[in-house]
Amino acid sequence: MITENRSELEQFKDFLKNVCPLYVIDHAGRAGNGFFQTLFDEHPEVLSIPWIHYCTSYFISEFGHAKEVDSRRAHSFWSNKSYFRLFYNELSEQDFQLIHRFGGNPKTAIDRSAVRKLFDHIILTKKLVSRKEIIFASFYAIAIALGRDVKKVKFIILTDSISLRSESVFRGFSGCIVDYAIEDTANARFIHLIRDPRAGFASTNHQFVNQLGNMYALNFQNARAKFMQLIRCQLSMESPFVFGFWILYFLQTFRTIERKKKENKEYFVTVRNEDLNLYFVRTIKNISQNLNVAYNRDWDCDNYSPTMLGHQWKGTGGYSNRYQTMHTGPLQNDSDRISQKVTGPNLYVTERWKKRLSKNEIKVLDYYFAEEIKAYKYNFVLSDPDTPGFSSYKWAILKPLKGEIPSFKWLYIHKKGLTETFNRIFYYFALPIFYTLSRFQFFKNKRIMSVLRK
Repeated sequence: MITENRSELEQFKDFLKNVCPLYVIDHAGRAGNGFFQTLFDEHPEVLSIPWIHYCTSYFISEFGHAKEVDSRRAHSFWSNKSYFRLFYNELSEQDFQLIHRFGGNPKTAIDRSAVRKLFDHIILTKKLVSRKEIIFASFYAIAIALGRDVKKVKFIILTDSISLRSESVFRGFSGCIVDYAIEDTANARFIHLIRDPRAGFASTNHQFVNQLGNMYALNFQNARAKFMQLIRCQLSMESPFVFGFWILYFLQTFRTIERKKKENKEYFVTVRNEDLNLYFVRTIKNISQNLNVAYNRDWDCDNYSPTMLGHQWKGTGGYSNRYQTMHTGPLQNDSDRISQKVTGPNLYVTERWKKRLSKNEIKVLDYYFAEEIKAYKYNFVLSDPDTPGFSSYKWAILKPLKGEIPSFKWLYIHKKGLTETFNRIFYYFALPIFYTLSRFQFFKNKRIMSVLRK
């Protein structure tokens, strides 16, 4: 037994030394990092575990700048709080639903006792462990439990965010995940996934307007708190004025990723989500050649369908009933029939944003996202904001936004009883106050203006 365990530790040391992390950075969170992971599912040279996300940023948020931490503390956090818990522990009902939302199969056969045994042995035999060791050990333990040949693996895919949960959208984001990744592994690689920012914004805005209940995350019980948050301009992912917050977030994450790419040009490869969908074979072939990994002949299939841990991927996204927890929100999701048809590369996902945004919303986004639109070679829908004839974006944002004034059908399509009905009626009465205040803050608040005018 001791010899066997020592052998496993030696194999892990080889894995740690020889395998390169491939960071997939989707700077604003809607360019398809989950989709990208599924493309390399079960690739012999690329270890992609699509249930796991945000490894490095989670570690940094918990342990800060420490490169090494107490092994037992790290083990407890990683096995209970990170996405690795989905493999280490038996699934709770909440975790079961999370995997379902990812488009995965929660009943996928996984020898979790084998994962626990190997991970514990690697991590708990040391007093201190590094963030690289904790991340690589989790992937290594999963790979062994799944029967993968780890000697063939060249890369592990780590999807992550350029922002940290502890950072403020007003101060901007450090992008330190890039620095830490390179510090941990000198030959780390980065795939920067990009997507037309208006498409990404439409998806995010759709999800959060529905998820939070309405444009202002407002109900009778929290009305005073939400009003004060808006007065104080305390904007976050769960705060009032969804539309306004996500404009700021998209601007700041774009600026951050561009800064980090300029500092580390040799580490980055940029991939457009639209190219993966419209020119899939050509794009994935270029990526494979760039990484020096084998081309998967399954990608040549006319009706290629990605998999997640060997099972057909069911898709995920802001418009999906499977991913969305709210099916009766102000904005209508895609039908199940459509969602089931658009899991592989397709045209639909590159075009639907144009119908999900109103003309005045597109005009606003054309203005604020102009730098990103030009940088990534997308086209303006209405007109270039730099042209003399471009209509005022300020008038455009004064108009109602999609979902901001829900139809009266919204009052009765839910099934949550009188309390929810009352909250929805209350929203209509409170809306004029929040509508006016949100626009005033957007154009007059110094903290907001400091982001918009950079």
